[in-house]
Amino acid sequence: MSSMVRSPAREVPLATLLVGGGGRYSALIRLLPLAVIMILTGIVFSAAYPQLLAEASFVVGYLVLLGAMVLAVLVPWNRLPRKAPLGLPLLGLLAIGLARVGSQSVLDVLGLLAVFPAIWLATSDKYRGVAVSTAGTAAIVVVPLLLAGAPVTSQHWARLVLLPLVVGTVGLTVSVITSRLEAQTRGLRAATFRLKAALARAGEQRQLLQSILDAVEVGVVAVDADGNTLLTNNSGLAREDRAAKGAQLRGAPRVEWEAMGEGTKIMYESDRLTPIPAERRPIARANRGETYSNYLFWTEERGRRRAYYATSRPVLDAEDRTTGFVIAFSNVTTLMEATAAQTGFVASVSHELRTPLTSILGYTDLLRERLEDSAVSPGPELDVIERNAERLRTRVQDLMSAAESTLSMTPVQMDLTAVVHSAVESIAPAASTRSISIINETRGPLVALVDPERICQVLDNLFSNAIKYSGSETTVTVRGHRDDAAGQAVLEIQDQGIGIAEEDQDDVFNQFFRTETARNSEAKGFGLGLNVVKSIVERHGGSIRLLSSPGNGTTAVLRLPLGASG
Repeated sequence: MSSMVRSPAREVPLATLLVGGGGRYSALIRLLPLAVIMILTGIVFSAAYPQLLAEASFVVGYLVLLGAMVLAVLVPWNRLPRKAPLGLPLLGLLAIGLARVGSQSVLDVLGLLAVFPAIWLATSDKYRGVAVSTAGTAAIVVVPLLLAGAPVTSQHWARLVLLPLVVGTVGLTVSVITSRLEAQTRGLRAATFRLKAALARAGEQRQLLQSILDAVEVGVVAVDADGNTLLTNNSGLAREDRAAKGAQLRGAPRVEWEAMGEGTKIMYESDRLTPIPAERRPIARANRGETYSNYLFWTEERGRRRAYYATSRPVLDAEDRTTGFVIAFSNVTTLMEATAAQTGFVASVSHELRTPLTSILGYTDLLRERLEDSAVSPGPELDVIERNAERLRTRVQDLMSAAESTLSMTPVQMDLTAVVHSAVESIAPAASTRSISIINETRGPLVALVDPERICQVLDNLFSNAIKYSGSETTVTVRGHRDDAAGQAVLEIQDQGIGIAEEDQDDVFNQFFRTETARNSEAKGFGLGLNVVKSIVERHGGSIRLLSSPGNGTTAVLRLPLGASG
């Protein structure tokens, strides 16, 4: 990743930050409170007691203060070691002591101003600064007494103890508070650094995700619960529809839809004829919380039609609450056109083959009748011709069924038991030649609403597969029962054949798909039978699924709606 987060710079003391950030004049700023109070006090009391100006120590004290201020201005303290400015509060203590001595007890209160240098020392040098400021304050009291040589009274002892104690306590309190604040500052600084690093990583991940999305030829858009676009990509689909603008969500914000200008196009169902109502459009369905995959629809814009697959998934938070949705659009126009061309070709070839096959079978029957009339026994060659012609006609019928875009259905009330018996009788000769036993455990009545011819086609295909992919000396069992709770008739056809791997069990219903095991077996086929079966069953409003594993046979479970008398 290209972006980097720099580590925190050299830590600046909190004390410096509190008084102006460690700039050129920070030392002057820290000295100002003491200087202002001393100067104002000196002016007021000098006016009241002019004799103060005659005291050398009083004047020297203020000169020391003035010199400290000059040094604070002229010296580039920000370029010197961090503790270099600590000489200034010591000068402040000296100025206080000299002015106090020179005031001849008039300004004993000046001793309290030692609090300001004490605060400076405590914030800059912690507990060592507290000790220095306390000792300096004690010196302010003790040194004048020693120089005066007068006896030390109880009042002097009180001053000696009380003033340093007050200054030391203030300094200690400030030092503790400063230490805690600096610890909190370090914590906040570290948390800020971690947050910046996390934001940088999130930005990199978002950029990576965006690059990945832009690289795929699938239009993707993520929308939050308020209908605002969170993420979209610059796919080929998006480039085609860049001028299109989005769809209305919940009557509130409009989505700027780069990936699929749904709001500006006429949309049709997969039959390319039925308009899709607003509530059935992909965005509306996703907005209601629906999850769907490969929803096929067509759009029309300026006379051009395109086909799309739409897939929607909700966006969930940590508590599994829906906070939006993601929709992916795939342009499958080329695929659908190729499929339509393939289907048309298959239908054309099927129709072309059906006519000569009908003639072959018709003339085969006629030849058999003539031979029988002439008392000549038909040879096995005629049986081979007829059997293979019938087999080829079955394949052609499968091709035609697969090529039909809509299967004609005429459902009637009928007993499925009779259809099963008929299918078993039809497949019995083929099963007998391979020594396969068929066990019919279906007991009626089992009335369902179905098209008799189409259901016969379904059972013929399922029984044919069961025989085709089973070994000799095995058994095929068919069972039928009612599922009153679901309102369905259930048929199960179980074989002991080669079985189907789990990953292939959905694909076997696709056109022209055959498993690797089936391709390697002696059984031949086009891979159309189960596709036709599924189409017919679903047109009845039913379903079919396979229960199977390699080497353990297959059970086809067929569900159809029960009839009114069922």
